Amino acid sequence: MSLIEKRELKRTALVQLANDMVNGKIHLIEGVRKICSLRHAVGDPDNDVFMPIRAIDSETDHFPLGTTRHHCAGEYLERIDMEMDFYLDDAKQDILNACNEIIKVFS
Repeated sequence: MSLIEKRELKRTALVQLANDMVNGKIHLIEGVRKICSLRHAVGDPDNDVFMPIRAIDSETDHFPLGTTRHHCAGEYLERIDMEMDFYLDDAKQDILNACNEIIKVFS
């Protein structure tokens, strides 16, 4: 498989991920982290469309997701989940707007 074909597959995965986030099929912060990883694979990591996602990733990197949560105390998870919910209440529309821009640019 050529580099161009690999990038095209990653672009498709990026658009699908952004669509899944818009449609509520994936946790928004988990999706932000995955987009930050995929942005390099699509061959355009510095595209301005990624700036809001990169900022949100930086602001939320302390929130435990996935298997990391198994290593956290219950009280901590309760507190951090409240903080994460509060953050998402404020940032949700920015994340969804960024996802819609990613869909437009990379479709």
